Amino acid sequence: MVAIHTFPRTDSLSQPWCWHCDVMTKRPKPHATFIMQILRVNKIKVPSMPLCGFLLFCFQISHMVSSGDTSNIYMAEVLIEGNSSLDVANFLSGLDQLIIDSATIVEATMTGQCEIIGKDTTCWCEEGYIWSDTVCDKVSTCCNNYLCMADISDSIPLCVPQTNVSIIGTITMTTATDYEPALLSSFKLLNGFDSITTTTPQSGIQDFIVTLNATFKTEKLQKLITTLQANYSNIITVNATSQGLVIIEVPPQKVCYNSQYTLNCSMEEKMDTCMWQVTRPGQDPQIIGAGSEVILSASCTDRTTISLTNITWFWAGIYTCMLTQGSVSHMASAELKVALLPEIVNVTSTPTNLDCTAALDVSFNVKCSIKTSVENYTVTLNDVTPQQSVYNNIIVYNKTFTIHCNKKSVPSPEIIGCKITNSVDQTRTVNLSIPIIYPGDEFCEVDGIWPKSKNGTTATILCTELGRLGTIIRTCNGGVWGDPVSFCVKQEINVLTSTAGDFEKGVGATQDQAHSIFDNLRNTTGNGNITYGDVSSTVSVFDTMSRASVRFTLNESLLPNFIDSASNMLNNSWVSGDDTRDGALASSYLSSVETLVHNIKLNTNDGYNTSNIQLQVCRQSSVCNRTVFNVDLELNSSASVVKTVGLQSLADRLPKGDFKDSIFPSLVVSVTTENRTSPVNIRMGFSVGDSSNADLYCVFWNTTEQQWSEEGCNLTQGSGDFRYCECDHLTSFSMLMSRTPVSLPLLDEITYVGLGISICSLVVFIIIEFLVWNAVVKSNLSHFRHTSLLNISFCLLIADCSFVASSVESILTDTLCLVLVLVKHFFYLAMFFWMLCLSVMLLHQLIFVFSTLRKKVYMILSYTIGYVCPVLTVGSTYIYYNKRTDVSYYSRSTCWLTYAGTLKGSLFAFLLPVGIIVFINIFCMAMVMATLLKPGAAESNKKDNKEAARSIIKVIVFLTPVFGGTWILGLFVFLLDPKSFSSVLMQYAFTIVNSLQGFLILLTGCFAEKRVRDEIVKLVLSNNKNSKREGKTKLTSVAKQ
Repeated sequence: MVAIHTFPRTDSLSQPWCWHCDVMTKRPKPHATFIMQILRVNKIKVPSMPLCGFLLFCFQISHMVSSGDTSNIYMAEVLIEGNSSLDVANFLSGLDQLIIDSATIVEATMTGQCEIIGKDTTCWCEEGYIWSDTVCDKVSTCCNNYLCMADISDSIPLCVPQTNVSIIGTITMTTATDYEPALLSSFKLLNGFDSITTTTPQSGIQDFIVTLNATFKTEKLQKLITTLQANYSNIITVNATSQGLVIIEVPPQKVCYNSQYTLNCSMEEKMDTCMWQVTRPGQDPQIIGAGSEVILSASCTDRTTISLTNITWFWAGIYTCMLTQGSVSHMASAELKVALLPEIVNVTSTPTNLDCTAALDVSFNVKCSIKTSVENYTVTLNDVTPQQSVYNNIIVYNKTFTIHCNKKSVPSPEIIGCKITNSVDQTRTVNLSIPIIYPGDEFCEVDGIWPKSKNGTTATILCTELGRLGTIIRTCNGGVWGDPVSFCVKQEINVLTSTAGDFEKGVGATQDQAHSIFDNLRNTTGNGNITYGDVSSTVSVFDTMSRASVRFTLNESLLPNFIDSASNMLNNSWVSGDDTRDGALASSYLSSVETLVHNIKLNTNDGYNTSNIQLQVCRQSSVCNRTVFNVDLELNSSASVVKTVGLQSLADRLPKGDFKDSIFPSLVVSVTTENRTSPVNIRMGFSVGDSSNADLYCVFWNTTEQQWSEEGCNLTQGSGDFRYCECDHLTSFSMLMSRTPVSLPLLDEITYVGLGISICSLVVFIIIEFLVWNAVVKSNLSHFRHTSLLNISFCLLIADCSFVASSVESILTDTLCLVLVLVKHFFYLAMFFWMLCLSVMLLHQLIFVFSTLRKKVYMILSYTIGYVCPVLTVGSTYIYYNKRTDVSYYSRSTCWLTYAGTLKGSLFAFLLPVGIIVFINIFCMAMVMATLLKPGAAESNKKDNKEAARSIIKVIVFLTPVFGGTWILGLFVFLLDPKSFSSVLMQYAFTIVNSLQGFLILLTGCFAEKRVRDEIVKLVLSNNKNSKREGKTKLTSVAKQ
C-alpha cells in the first residue's frame, strides 16, 4: 500500500480537511521485489484549485500480478486548507496520469476523512474501509468505532480496505473448561473484530473460529495468546492459524503434463518457518518436503516457494502454504489443475499370437485399458475410434482387426498403437507388437492356461491368487515352454511401493513415514511365501528409499526394521531364468543397501546383526578393527564414522562378468565412511581355505560399471589360510606289511635302492618346504596341507632310515632291534595318522565349503591324532605283548612285529589302524572324484568327458602317495597266498611303489604345486643373479578354478 499525505499548516480560524485515498498506479513492467522507499515532492499544482504544502509517498507492496503490466494499489493522504475540502472530486481527478517514480496514477479513491477545527480532530473511514493497525495501536478507543475523536491525521495509513480474515484455533487444557468468554474478551481487542464461534470442550480440547474485517500483526496475536495462557493455568497450549493474510499464486488454468511450475506464497511480515501441504481427492493432507520432483525455497521470510519439476497426475491437488511464528500460523490454499495423461496403459490382444498356419485371414480383438479420470480423453487404435466401456473404474477401448496371412518376404509382427490425447492436445501412444505364427515357424503348443505362442516370445497372464496383483510370465524357447516366473506381488508390498514413491518425490517425507515403510516391509517379507515379484518389488522399495535418503536424512530408529527386511530378502530365491534380470536385481539390492547404510544417521547405535547381515560401527578412531561373519577388517581413515556391513548369500547372485569360471563365496563385505577428510586404506582378511590349486583375486563391486573389478586392491600375506585384501578405496568386498619273511629275486636290491631314493627325496622335500614356507603358506588351508605333508615326510624319513638301519645285521643288538621296531612302528603309524588328518581336512572342505576349520583347532587335533594316537597304540601294544609269554612284541630275526595267526600278534596293531585309515583315505578320494563327475560341476566348469577323466587321473596321481593309497597293495600281500603268482606280483608292486613313496611325495607334494615351483625358480634365479625380485600377486575373496 502507498500512503499519500499533504500537510499544510492552518490557523485556528480555518477548517482544514484531510482526505485519505486509494491511488492505483501502473508500472510499465513487473517488479520481482519491492522495498520500502520514501519520495518527497516539494509542491504539486492542481489546475482546478490552489494547493500548498508537500506530498509524502510511502510505498509498500500489497499484491503483484506476475504477467503483463503491473497494477499496484497505494494509500495516499492529502491535507487541504479551508473549505475547499468540500469539493475533492476535481482534485482526485487531477491526480490521474500523474507520473511518480516511473509509475502512472490511473485511479484515485477516497478512503477516509478528518475534520480539524482548532485543536479538535474528528476522523472517519469511508464505506468499505476500516481503521488501520497504526490508528488502533495509537488510539485504542478508536478501534472498531466509526468515528475517532483524536488527532490521528498523520497516521500512515489512516484507513485500509476491509479484508475478510479468519483465525482458526485450538486450545488444549488439563480439564474441560469453556473458554468462550475469555476468548471473546481477548480477541475483541483485535482491529476489525466481527465474531467468535467456539465448540464444546471435549477431551481437553476446544476449537474456535474468529472472524475479522481487517488484517493484524502476528506479534499482536501472539501477545493475546501469551496473556491468555498466563491468566489461565488450566490452558496447556493455544495455537492459531489465520486465513486471509497470505497470498498464494497458482495458475488458474490447467498446466501441461510433464511441465514445470513454481508456486508462490507471500505476506507482509517475515516469519520463522514455512510449510507446504498437498491434498488429493479422497486423501488426507500430506506434507511436501525436498524430493526428486520438488524444490523448496532455501529460506523462509515473508515469501516461500515450491518448484515442481515434473508435473504429472501426482501433483494435481489443493496446495496449502503455512508460514509460522511462535504459536501463530498464516495459511492460504489454492488448487493446481493438471491436464492429465494416464500413467499406466495396458494394451492386450485376443489371441495373444496370431496363427496363420490354419487360416488365410485371422481376426483379433485389441483392448486398450486405462483408469477412469477427471480428464476427458480422446482415444484411437491405429487412428480408428474404438468402442468404449467401463468396468470397475477401468475404461476399456476395444476394436476388432483382421490381417491377411499372405506371407511377406520378411515376416513381421502386427503393430497396434493406442493413442491417447488430453484436453490440451498432449498425447501418449503405447504400441503392442503381436507375434504372427506363419507355416514353418517354431512354436509352443497350448499348455493349460498358456496359449499357443511363437518361439522366442513371452506369454503373460494375470495373477489370480487372492491378495496379489501382477502377472505371471512364461517364455517359449526352442518350441519348449520354460518355467513360469511369478511377478505377482502382495498387495501390502504394492502399497509400500507407492508410499515409497511418494516419499521420494517429496510428499509425506517424514521420519514417521520412513519408519512405517520399513516396519511394514519387515513384517511383510518375514511371513514367507515370497515370489520373485515380491523380491523385485521389495528391492524397488529399497532402491527408492535409498535415492530419497540422499535428500532426506533418515534417523537410526528405523535401522533394525531396515536390516531385518533386507536380511529376509536373502532367505529367498532370486532365480527367474533370466541371468541378466537376476544379476541386475542383485546389483540393485547391493547398491541400495549400501546407500541406505551410508545415509542413515547413527548417533549412538553401534551396529545391528541378523542371520544374513551384520553391521558394525566405529566412531572417532583413526584405526577401526571389526569382524563380520569371520572376516577381519582393519581400516585407517580420518572418518568420524566407519560402517562395516557383511551380507551373506549375495556374492554368487551378482553378475560374474570376467570371472565366469570362478567360485564365488557367499559373503560380500561393504565399508562406508562419514566426514572423511583424508584417503582411506582398508585391509580385509578372508579365510580362503585350500587354495593351492587356485588363482586368487581380490575384487570389489564396481557400482558404476556393474561388475567385479580388481583395481586398487593388492595382496598381503596372512597366517594360515588367511589372505588380506589391501585397498585404497572402499569396496563392497567376498605304508611294511607281510605275515612272514619274503625272499624274492632282486627284491632286497629294489627295496634299498628305492628307500635310498626316497630318503634323499624326503630330505630335499623338507629343505624345500623350509625355504618356500613363507611364500606358499598364506592361508589356513595351505598351512594345514603343508603342515601335514611336512609331518608325513618327517615320519616317513625316520621310519625309512630305521628300516634301513634294521637291515644291517652287524650292528643290530636286541636292544637296538627293539628300539628300531618301536621307532618303525611309531613313525609308520604316525605317518598314516597324519595322512588321515590331511584327508579328513580335504573332506571337510569339500562338504562344508564355507565353514573353514580354524587354525588352532586343526593344529591341536592334527598333532593329537598324528602323534598321541600312535604313542597310545604303540605303548599299549608293547605293554600288552611284553606281559605275554606266548607271543612277543617283536621278532628278533626280522626286527619287525610278530604274526601268530588271525588277529594274533602285534602285527595287527599296525595292520588294523593302517587298513582303517587307508580305506577312509580312499573314500575321501572317491568323494573328490564323484564331485568332479557331477553333471552340475561338469556344466558349470564346461568340462567334457575327456577333461573329467583327466581330472580324475590327476586326483589319483596326486593324492595316492600322500593318502597312503599304495599301501593297499600291502593288504593284498598280507591276504594272498605267499606262494601264488598274484602274491609275487603284489610283492614286487608293493616294494617298488612304497620304497619310492618319498620320491612320489616330492613330485606330487612339491614339484606338482605351481606356487612351490615358482618360488624354487625365484630362489634359483636369485642365487644366480645375486639379487632379489619381488613378485606381485593379487588376492581376493574369490577363488578362480
